[in-house]
Amino acid sequence: MPSKEQIALERQKLNQIIRRFFSDRGFVEVETPIVVQSPGMEPNLCPFETFVIEPNGTQYKAGLITSPEYSMKKLLGLGMQKIFTLTKVFRNEEELGGSHNPEFTMLEWYFQGADYQMCMDETQALVEVCAQEFGASLPIFDRKRVRDLFLEYTDVDLNKANSQMLRDACQRLSIHVVSTDTESDLFYRLFLARVEPQFSSGSIFVYDYPSYQAALSKLTADGVYGQRFELYVNGLELCNGFTELTDAKEQKKRFEEEAQERIQSQKTIFPIDETLLRLLPSVQQPSYGNALGVDRLHMVITGRASIKDVLLFPASTLFTNKI
Repeated sequence: MPSKEQIALERQKLNQIIRRFFSDRGFVEVETPIVVQSPGMEPNLCPFETFVIEPNGTQYKAGLITSPEYSMKKLLGLGMQKIFTLTKVFRNEEELGGSHNPEFTMLEWYFQGADYQMCMDETQALVEVCAQEFGASLPIFDRKRVRDLFLEYTDVDLNKANSQMLRDACQRLSIHVVSTDTESDLFYRLFLARVEPQFSSGSIFVYDYPSYQAALSKLTADGVYGQRFELYVNGLELCNGFTELTDAKEQKKRFEEEAQERIQSQKTIFPIDETLLRLLPSVQQPSYGNALGVDRLHMVITGRASIKDVLLFPASTLFTNKI
């Protein structure tokens, strides 16, 4: 078990490496708000909810950000070209331990004029620099399309698969499903049960997710997949990157679809960020963005298996009054 001082010194060093990496590449560090009106629309996430109250009693429903993404994209729309931020983000209904903590540190960066392929290159360079500075060795990096992984490990062709075919595959592979599962839910069940376990060793970029998993990413030319990737190192998911969607009409449609999924899951619906939609068309194409968990990167480069071993105040002890 590392001492608190050791953890603090390691994090200070890691933050310095990250800031130097982006400064050397011409990025500007920005600060974004934590308490906002629209903290996130993703159906699988649960923001912490609160109110902003004026002295006269006027109340505004708000939440703590699950990601600084909306604010970062607004800055792109306002003309900034290469930006990054190190910020706290918050996700409720998460485990208190393992690789999860309800409050964690996220690195996000954006670049107008490049796509997700270049972002993968840059992400690999960042992770390799951090590992080198800490004297850690990493497995050789690989890249695989989600479709190829599904063909190999589930015998499902995502070019042809519909909701019923995904449900049939779950039943064939003895994966539990429920009647309300959406196509996205079924994909995720298959991915978690059969694909993700294959990443237990190695460094792998998994890219081109089905359109219903595209989130805020631009679609591929055929419209079937989102230009989105995730990086896994020795089984630990480190980041989620995109070629950014800048079509405001399409983005609003996706937000509305996600709102309906949240309703079906009986989760709070936050208002669509209309300022983001107004500024999106001003973002240059292509542009990429990436969100990387700094605590998990800290785990990877120090060889620690639990997030509590890289935090000064992990939630697993914070809420049980133990240090």
